[in-house]
Amino acid sequence: MSEERGLLRGISWHECFPWLILFRATLIGFYLRVLLLAYLGVCLLSLGHWIGLNLFGSWVNDGAGPVLAASPTNFLEIVQDALRGGNPFQRIFPAPTFGGLLVFLFYSLWYIATFAIFGGAISRIAAMEFSVNDRCGIKGALGHSVRKFISYFLSPIFPMIGVTMLMVILLLFGLVNWLGPWAAVVTGIFGFIAVMVAIGIGMLVVPLILGWPLMWGAISTECSDHFDALSRCYAYVTQRPFHYLWYLLVALLGGLVGYFAMSLLVGTSLAALSTGLQWGQGLEQTEKILTHDFAGPIWRFWYSVVEHLVPAYTFGYFFAVFSGIYLLLRRDVDQAEMDEIVLDEDQPRFAMPALNKDLGGDESQPDGDSSEDDAN
Repeated sequence: MSEERGLLRGISWHECFPWLILFRATLIGFYLRVLLLAYLGVCLLSLGHWIGLNLFGSWVNDGAGPVLAASPTNFLEIVQDALRGGNPFQRIFPAPTFGGLLVFLFYSLWYIATFAIFGGAISRIAAMEFSVNDRCGIKGALGHSVRKFISYFLSPIFPMIGVTMLMVILLLFGLVNWLGPWAAVVTGIFGFIAVMVAIGIGMLVVPLILGWPLMWGAISTECSDHFDALSRCYAYVTQRPFHYLWYLLVALLGGLVGYFAMSLLVGTSLAALSTGLQWGQGLEQTEKILTHDFAGPIWRFWYSVVEHLVPAYTFGYFFAVFSGIYLLLRRDVDQAEMDEIVLDEDQPRFAMPALNKDLGGDESQPDGDSSEDDAN
């Protein structure tokens, strides 16, 4: 007898390499509904920056505020400093002054609230796309983020409350040391307590900084509360660190492609706008208009409208790709399928179509007709 051989008809690359779904986030970032939500989020961040400058102008100029307050895209500067061997925490956290604390609290709460509304909506859109390949509109996404606003808002704040409580212990050590060298000798004997507290702070802060965007993916996928999102974030980052690192590298590659495409689009659009206007009004008249007291700000505003598309894409891609990373880590840790997602109560459910033919190929008859045939 001839030996039976299987025939390979195709390879499911997404089953072999599930992380390939992260490249879909590059396209999700270009969705009009995602760009619109991200654009509104970036504008709200810029508004917060303007308010912070007017409220705490001198403290912000002295470097008291976090570097992220200067621009939504300045996070890349922190990464570059860290790669060059610098301390990124000096760029993130404010100066240890009362004014710096106020600036840090204001910007932190403003950013978290903005991320909760618009980042949560984008995460919900991406989670629906990744899991069940279903479309989630702007209304449904914003409705979800508004309903889950408290969960999104409190998820990154709860660990910081624990960090603050631990910092109080170190503050007490510092107050005692302020009394003099003899007091420092006494506290030095119990210095192991301060060391344990400092290590505990590090164990809380490091996973939070590395994995806080996963909380958005958890809430958008599971529709859970901030406690569940917080526990999943810490568990996934600590249990699958190398998986997480690989997903971040893939996400960085896809993000660079999308960032280049959007930058090319924006640069070409700005060049076309400037060239077309200069052809009509001339270079000299263009300079007069841009330096005019009223016409200048108006035209600079329209230029900035186009320029903000680049940070808007970065904003949207960031929350979209981390929704995909969350689904992959959940699959690695909890062995959950990628298509498992909790739908909102008002989310439409699409049932399977009814069969119109039986096994023999004949069309099935309504119940009423079949009962009449049986009776006859």
